[in-house]
Amino acid sequence: MGGKVLELESERLRAEGKAIGEVRGEERLSVLINKLILDKRNDEIQIVVTDAKKRRQYYDEYGL
Repeated sequence: MGGKVLELESERLRAEGKAIGEVRGEERLSVLINKLILDKRNDEIQIVVTDAKKRRQYYDEYGL
C-alpha cells in the first residue's frame, strides 16, 4: 500500500510541474509576441509560433 501512495504522489507532483511549465511557457510566448507587436515586427509573429528554432532565437534576442 505504501508504494501505491508514493506512486500517486509522484504522479501528482509530475502533473503539477508540467502544468507550471506550460503556464510559464505560455507567458513567455505572450511576452515575446507583445514585444514583437510593440516593435512593429508583426510579420515575424507567424514565425515564432510555428518555428521552435527561430522562437528560441527571438527569446535570446529579447532576453527572455
